[in-house]
Amino acid sequence: MTHEVANRLAEFTATTQLDDLSPQAILSAKQLALKTVAGMLAGSTMEGGAKVAEFVRQNPDGQEVGVVGHGFEASLWKASFANAYFAHQSELEDDRLNTGTSWDITTFPMLLPLAQVKKMSGQEMLVASTVGLEVMARTCQFFPQGHMGLSIVPPSVGPAALAARSMGLDVSQTAAAFGLAMSGVPLAYTNFGTDAHFFETSIQTLHGLIAAQGASLGLSSNPDLVRYLTGLLGAERVTAEAMTDQLGQNWQFTEIWVKKYPCCLYMHRYIDGMLDILHEQSFRIDDVDKIRLHVAAGAMEICNRPQPRTIGDLQFSFQHALSSTLIDGDVNYRHIHIDRIADPIFVDTRRKIEVVVHSEWKSRLPVETPALLEVALKDGRSFSNDRQYPTGTLQEPLTLEFVQELFVKFVGNTLSDADKRFAADAIGELERLTASDVTYLLNILNCSPHRNAARSSSSDHSSASTHSTA
Repeated sequence: MTHEVANRLAEFTATTQLDDLSPQAILSAKQLALKTVAGMLAGSTMEGGAKVAEFVRQNPDGQEVGVVGHGFEASLWKASFANAYFAHQSELEDDRLNTGTSWDITTFPMLLPLAQVKKMSGQEMLVASTVGLEVMARTCQFFPQGHMGLSIVPPSVGPAALAARSMGLDVSQTAAAFGLAMSGVPLAYTNFGTDAHFFETSIQTLHGLIAAQGASLGLSSNPDLVRYLTGLLGAERVTAEAMTDQLGQNWQFTEIWVKKYPCCLYMHRYIDGMLDILHEQSFRIDDVDKIRLHVAAGAMEICNRPQPRTIGDLQFSFQHALSSTLIDGDVNYRHIHIDRIADPIFVDTRRKIEVVVHSEWKSRLPVETPALLEVALKDGRSFSNDRQYPTGTLQEPLTLEFVQELFVKFVGNTLSDADKRFAADAIGELERLTASDVTYLLNILNCSPHRNAARSSSSDHSSASTHSTA
């Protein structure tokens, strides 16, 4: 048994402090937190999210922590499960595009309930989320998109790192948690566009939490991550040194990009490309004869859905996403709505969009093939765009202020305007929040009936903290 990689990752998880984080790591963690929390709130009111919330409401298994967006309490397990479902239901999960996929929707949904139970400060939340995201990025980097029809392997080690850090596990316990979390539920491509797609990542979140709790009780495991991945992928695909190389110096999770539209990652480059054309050229929908999207054969074909019939189809339809972009210059939740399926304007516009599948384009990752978009007008003019990366990546980064505005946009009517702004500002200054500040923020996000009781305590504490800093 070779535990060297797991032990180094466990030491990193247990010992990293705020001062060890680079400015880019802090910025990235805040941006991902803003987007993922917004996704939880948005997803909490969507069709599937509402069903899961009602299930948890009727079967809470206790009243330990709040459930995001719903004003009732449940057990730590049930709240984490529901939050994770909401986060993915919104289709705002963020992916790492230049290597095996890793993301944020299985970490932050668990962090909020853990922060409530453990009475964590903002600094503690920031460090826990950062180490969880980094362990996720480093362990998931070898599994190619769509290999065996799956994605996100191993899925639960990153969430286990966040849980272990939040619970104060030592190095040996944290390593044991990695082994307990190692062989979790991956994503099945056949489930994309269905509720099962969101269910799978909710189980990944819960698995990481339970693994850390099991390790805290002394349960043993064999956290041989290299052997596990080599058995799945072959030795030629797995580089053990890459999991720990420059650990704590080169923050791989900062390569996770920030989604700006609530739909599948495969469509974002094309949406951005369409917006590029719209910003540079002047034409109306009626002027368009045909729009062609050139995509690689394989995984990207899951978004070739010219006649969407469900909300899931809308979130995974090239035709619908580009129609929304052409009609409104955006893709937002008003477009991912049941009424849009039969809306005549959208039906007519979707007919103008053709997906051309290229069997000769071979890639391991979506950014390794072109995102070629061609617009042909009825008057004979034509325009094209080809993007390698969407905006929101390190190649085209977003500011913290821009992501805070995305937070406000995505949350919509789930919170009041004042609460949206407060939450966006608070997450943007997460490292400055005291435990009392965090409690008040969580009460807002959970729509808790106890929020007013916590407000004066938080305000008094924050004022004192600000005064002493000055």
